[in-house]
Amino acid sequence: MKQRALWFFGVATFWGIAAATVWLFYFGGFVSLLSPDSASLPVEVRRRLSRAHRDATILVLGNSTAGEGFRTEWFNRHSPKEQALNLATPSGHIYMIERMLSLAMQEGVRPRKIIVTASPEVLSLRPDFDFLLNDVMLLKTVLTSEDLARLWAHTRDAGNYLDFASRVAIRPVLYHAELRDLLLHPSQRFEDAARIRKYLAGIDRNTPLYESSDSFSVCGAGPLADLKEKIRTLEAAHDPAASHYTTLQASYALRAHLPLAVDGFETQRFRHMLRSLAAVARVYVVPAPYYDPEFEQYTAAYRSRMEETIRQVTAGVTGVTLLPAFRADCSMFADTIHLNVSGGEQFTEYLRARVL
Repeated sequence: MKQRALWFFGVATFWGIAAATVWLFYFGGFVSLLSPDSASLPVEVRRRLSRAHRDATILVLGNSTAGEGFRTEWFNRHSPKEQALNLATPSGHIYMIERMLSLAMQEGVRPRKIIVTASPEVLSLRPDFDFLLNDVMLLKTVLTSEDLARLWAHTRDAGNYLDFASRVAIRPVLYHAELRDLLLHPSQRFEDAARIRKYLAGIDRNTPLYESSDSFSVCGAGPLADLKEKIRTLEAAHDPAASHYTTLQASYALRAHLPLAVDGFETQRFRHMLRSLAAVARVYVVPAPYYDPEFEQYTAAYRSRMEETIRQVTAGVTGVTLLPAFRADCSMFADTIHLNVSGGEQFTEYLRARVL
């Protein structure tokens, strides 16, 4: 009798753990355990914004260059007959753009127009960063079996596909950093998670959209390669501007002298993404503005090749319009890729005049 009871207890424990695992990692249960530092939090915020703004007629997609450069509330105030929704996601890339449209539509959004910002790296690989893996990691709380089919067009060969498909199928592997934090700091994690649950539950139509209030301009930076010396001088003088230049220097250092090159397969992924978007609504592609006066982040050769390839790809996809590059000067930038408040308003008006 005792052995039978132990057997039943073991079976019940096994199925209890299995049920909890399925709920946590395959049915969205882990959303209740997200912290302010969780990589997937921006995706969950945008899912709820989509739910709250189902009447949006224009979607803005891209990475943080669009997230901080497009001023949604400014656009909507000046365009009462249209409602824009900015779902651009920090560090998001091609797969993220395609997936965020799908996520918004699952929440009831039916856009008539889509604005996509194309960052300079969009067609290149980076030796220090896997764009697709990063997208999958960010999207882990919203991945479904549909991603197993969707990933085929974003992977180079069968081996590459199996690598990513296995991460989607065996979902807990995408949560290793979250699980480590939960095990190391359980009390703090549960407190943080409670605040995040309350925040997510409170998102509605009246929730103010986060938009950068940074008015700093890079005009006084001088040569970007000499920023470290400038920062040391400002810090010695206890000048509060030192923090702005530190952010600028970090942005520059992240991109300077990388061996970028237009990649054939990334170009194919970009084309596939545009076709997916154009099947839903009219698509407007705008090159993301950037500040690189010394050509140290994006060489002249790379710029020329990248711009020409984007022209060719967009021209070959029905329903896609490539907008001319927005001309931005140093007064509009907060760092090398992000616009300040003034630059964002001018960029938004530039888009509004061409999309409406």
